[in-house]
Amino acid sequence: MRVTLSVEVPHLGDRIKAAVEASGKSPTVVAAMSEMSVANLYRIMSEETKSVPRDTLRRLSKVLGVDFDAEVKAALLAEIG
Repeated sequence: MRVTLSVEVPHLGDRIKAAVEASGKSPTVVAAMSEMSVANLYRIMSEETKSVPRDTLRRLSKVLGVDFDAEVKAALLAEIG
């Protein structure tokens, strides 16, 4: 059985946007390397989308060299106390 958890990670979109800018790669290149549309990447960075699959964050982490998964784990631990 699979349990799906949802956790709020404040300003995650801003952190992803900053990582994209710091990477020196264009959003189009980051999106392609992360196997998503550039429109989806922009929605994530602007936090228009309120839910991001963990696999998507892992792909972004790999492409950008930033461990977003650690932020998710920290937010989850803070939430469950």
